[in-house]
Amino acid sequence: MDYHFSYRTKNDSVCLILSYKVGKKWRQKTRQGFKTQREARQHQDELLEEVKRSEGLTTDARLKDMTLRQFFGIYYRDKKDFLSYNTLMNYKNSIESLGAVADTPLRELTTASILNALLAQDVTAGTKKTKLRCISPVLEYAVKVYKIMAVNPARGITIREERGPKIIRAFTRAELSKLMILLEHKPLCRLVAILAANTGMRFGEIAGLPWDAINWSAQAITIRQQYASIGPRKMGVTPCKTRNSNRVIPASPVVLKALADWRQSQPLNLSGTVFPLNQMQNVHVKLNRIIRGHFPGRSVHALRHTFATLLLSKTGDINLVAHILGDTVTTVSEIYVNYTADIRQKAAEAMAGLY
Repeated sequence: MDYHFSYRTKNDSVCLILSYKVGKKWRQKTRQGFKTQREARQHQDELLEEVKRSEGLTTDARLKDMTLRQFFGIYYRDKKDFLSYNTLMNYKNSIESLGAVADTPLRELTTASILNALLAQDVTAGTKKTKLRCISPVLEYAVKVYKIMAVNPARGITIREERGPKIIRAFTRAELSKLMILLEHKPLCRLVAILAANTGMRFGEIAGLPWDAINWSAQAITIRQQYASIGPRKMGVTPCKTRNSNRVIPASPVVLKALADWRQSQPLNLSGTVFPLNQMQNVHVKLNRIIRGHFPGRSVHALRHTFATLLLSKTGDINLVAHILGDTVTTVSEIYVNYTADIRQKAAEAMAGLY
């Protein structure tokens, strides 16, 4: 904290004045009633400590001028055992996308500077909101844990939604049938597509699925791990993406038959997983290439959307869909807004005729 003391005499009394800087602003704290400057000087440390407590800012000189980009190194060190490598890299990339703003001392960051850096990027509003969600937790950590600044400047930012309805890139039933025909002679890709379209599992959850997670008698699959980045250019099996991602989902006869046929035709992997882990990155690339070549604007993830939209239309139960997908109800409501609007309309019509 930058600060200095000064004195003012008024009505035969000395006033001790502490001027200190928080971010770019100078503030003052005073204490009056001293007979001499010497007496006032004896209370300087006491007044300074009072200000430090009230402002709640660190006095560590190593942190005082630290930039957002530099602070991420501390955040990464503290959080690497709690957040996935992918999540941390998303945070890092979002911070770096701010350009020069990422090299601004944390105490000098403003809401306007972060907002302007986000708005200047030639990406969709949704991508800007995602970046903001990645940047804000890092700043919040700097505020609450390291006390580098008083407030999180990203907390008050709102990115306006793009105009027009949200478009969910899902397959129709006819398109899904066409895709299965295209994958007829690519059994590994075909099984991935069957699982994604019939269970809503993420690609990483499918790729990391172990055989012992399949309960054949109960017709259920337990999701407890995924295949994801675990380091620079390194893939492996990790815990699920979020707490909600750990779940048990029903397995339809179609899914169980496809898995049983695969098990009979393939040797067991040392990893205990359904799929050979060393081939899954290539499978993801190959499957995406086929899908994008025949169904522009869609990807492997669109199979998860397809499952979700069909299940939501069939059941009208957002809580059920959220559980099966491993998402929160809020996330499902936001992503599938048009479908949830239909559900609300059906509910209104049903309620009108209750009595």
